Amino acid sequence: MEEKKIYDDLLFRRAILIQLEAASPAALPVETVSLGMKLAGFEFDMRELEKALDYLAQKNYISVSRSEISAAHLRAKLTAEGRDYLESETF
Repeated sequence: MEEKKIYDDLLFRRAILIQLEAASPAALPVETVSLGMKLAGFEFDMRELEKALDYLAQKNYISVSRSEISAAHLRAKLTAEGRDYLESETF
């Protein structure tokens, strides 16, 4: 069961990266990322999405920033390292 969880986490994070790559060079609001992930068929709560975004940010695959207009609105953007990861096919 644990192996399936790790694989599911990998697919979930990779789907986030692919979604951000499609929007690049723009940053996406976290709410838009959430909607995209749900349309892709993933079942999750916002806590799980926030954990995945935090993990990807710590790996420097994405950058997360606050909106200048409202600090409550987070935006995520693919970094060069994230693009390199996607292009390396190491998944």
